[in-house]
Amino acid sequence: MAKIIGDLLSNWGTVILFIVGLTLIAVAAFTFNIVIGYLVAGVETCLAAYILDKERG
Repeated sequence: MAKIIGDLLSNWGTVILFIVGLTLIAVAAFTFNIVIGYLVAGVETCLAAYILDKERG
């Protein structure tokens, strides 16, 4: 079971991070009180997904 979860995260981790990042950016567009927090978190999450994708080649 742990191997299956590990394989799933290694294959789809970047995609999940990127989607979460895009979601945070979309939520930031409709939120006025904590826009900067969501926007920064979304950009950092997308950046983390991009870096992970480039590391794997």
